[in-house]
Amino acid sequence: MENLGVEFDMTREHMNDIPQYAFPQGFGIRNYRPGERHIFARINLGDSGVERYFQDSKAWNDRIFFVTTSEGEEVGTIVAAWKPTPMKGPGTEEGLIDNVFIHPDYRGRGLCKPMMTVAMERIKRSHNCCSVGTSSGRIVAIKVYLDFGFYPNFYPNLPHVRAAWEQVASVLDHPILKACGL
Repeated sequence: MENLGVEFDMTREHMNDIPQYAFPQGFGIRNYRPGERHIFARINLGDSGVERYFQDSKAWNDRIFFVTTSEGEEVGTIVAAWKPTPMKGPGTEEGLIDNVFIHPDYRGRGLCKPMMTVAMERIKRSHNCCSVGTSSGRIVAIKVYLDFGFYPNFYPNLPHVRAAWEQVASVLDHPILKACGL
């Protein structure tokens, strides 16, 4: 099992200028269809933590995406979810990139950025900002999120989160990290 490091989140305060990436030849993306929970679980190597998506599948038909091969095999997932943001006011929500997963046999083929483009465009239709959770051990994912305009969230009462970001910045040279003083 890989060391995932410290968990933290990142925020994109607006949905303007979403980077546009196309899928490489031989790959595409499609929406989830009712009854495909087993496909979602297979790609994510288990059913843990996905129950919330399948309580009311109608809400997810246009928010859960499968990356597919040209033969129609599903090899990746990304969810354009949402979450309440009570600190921004009662009843407020923001977009949430969730369950970004590419089956290990298909990693390194340029699929993540096109997945992000699709999910971010979906979130843009309903939300003004977006967040994503990850961990300090996922440097490749962090770079993708930074490239999509997500900024680290720092919390004064959680100094270990800033320390984790400093560790990330020691191995990842990115303008957003520099702008954050890392």
